[in-house]
Parts: sequence; C-alpha cells; structure tokens
Amino acid sequence: MNEDEIKGTAKKTVGTVQEVAGKAINDDQLEAKGYLNQALGTVQDGYGKVRDKVKDIVDDAPAAAKTAIDTGRDYARRGSAVMARATGDNNVLVAAVAAGVAGLALGWFAWSRRGGRKTGE
Repeated sequence: MNEDEIKGTAKKTVGTVQEVAGKAINDDQLEAKGYLNQALGTVQDGYGKVRDKVKDIVDDAPAAAKTAIDTGRDYARRGSAVMARATGDNNVLVAAVAAGVAGLALGWFAWSRRGGRKTGE
C-alpha cells in the first residue's frame, strides 16, 4: 500500500463522515462536500493501486525477459540438434538454418511484443 492509497482511503472516510453529518444536521453544502471527498478519495486510491501494479510489472520485466531468452536459447539448441541429425555433418548448413530460425523467432517475439501489425499503418 502506497501513500496515494492511504490518503485516498482517508479522504473517502472523511467524505463519508461529512456526508452523514450533513444529512444529520440538514446541511446540503457539507453533504455535497462529503460526496466530493468520497469521489476524490476513490480516484486517489485507484491511482495508487494502478501505480503499484505498474511498479510490479516493471520490477518483474527483467525476470520475464530472462525467461524468454532462456526459452529461446533452449528451442534454438533443440532445433539445431534436430537439424544436425537431419543434415549429417554439414555444419555450415546447420548453422545457417539455426541462425535463420533464431532470427525468425526474435522477429516474431519483437512483433508480438509491439502488439502485432495494426491496420491502417
């Protein structure tokens, strides 16, 4: 929980008290101020929650990238082994095919992370 979530929750609580007090003493301005503070508190609390989510995503990004790279390397090794068995001792052909597959995989990964092809571009 960050500062915005705490302040937002506090503001919502103050707004609820103001609303109830305004109704109790028949003060329309105090009641309206209570509604406003509840709305502002809700927005500030929501902002704090979004901020926490974004921080979590940014903090997890290096681990996710490492996993993706490790998985890509594993697939490249397996593909290279399969190609080596299929082509025999022709190492140049194996290297060329493995490089092509790795290039396609990286290109696909970059394209999909960007959101794919957009219409109208």
